[in-house]
Amino acid sequence: MKNLAMAAFAATMVVTSAFAEEATVAPVAGPVLGGSVELKFKENAAGDWAATQTLGASIAMGGTAFASFNVESIDGATAQLDEWQLGTELNDGTVSIGKQGDIWVAAEGEHTMHDPKMDESIQLNMGNAAVALEFGDFTNDVSDIEAVAAALTFGAGPASVKGAIDYDLDANKYTLGARADVDAIGGVVTYSQATEKFAFEADGTMFGITAYINGDQDDMTQNLGASYAYNFNGIDLEPSVNYDMNAEDFTPAVTATFSF
Repeated sequence: MKNLAMAAFAATMVVTSAFAEEATVAPVAGPVLGGSVELKFKENAAGDWAATQTLGASIAMGGTAFASFNVESIDGATAQLDEWQLGTELNDGTVSIGKQGDIWVAAEGEHTMHDPKMDESIQLNMGNAAVALEFGDFTNDVSDIEAVAAALTFGAGPASVKGAIDYDLDANKYTLGARADVDAIGGVVTYSQATEKFAFEADGTMFGITAYINGDQDDMTQNLGASYAYNFNGIDLEPSVNYDMNAEDFTPAVTATFSF
């Protein structure tokens, strides 16, 4: 959807914030290089254990201005650009552009959660508040703003609540999400105007084991799962299992990762 007015508003907001207070230039450190090797073993539909190999490399540069990108190769395929980001500090926050994830509420299982994923976007983060504008076709038309999202977090430490909204300008539909955490116990609820459904998840972590149960308004107990993360001589291991209560089917997996 063409939305030049929205793009102009975003640019005006960024420029206004930039001139509201003179930025202090922080000392610039050298770039940080990183890499990872991940092997994921998962039981497939045939009952066989299949392996997926993911190789990753990244470079990041911090400071008043910052930038980063990473590439990935899956099962020996040609390495491709995964995510990237270019940004700068503005007063007490940051503004950035890139394929940099989203500002949505987090969930463990995510099987039933409504999650409006973002491609390339402009994001303004000001502590507990964030706003994002998603491009519909970043390569060919940056005036095409596809979605607008906002998130606000209350509280800190052992108790917090986060609310988020994503409005699809093409479909004229909104998605709402909220997450509450108290110590190691949390819960998520989402609502999609497109499907007219609520979805729910409860999760918690204890002694390194994270467990969840999720569903929607029609069936609140659809998936039950757990994972255990630990480090074995420098390698991060995470065995996990999901149980589909409707299909009565277990899906076990083991992920091994070495990062450097």
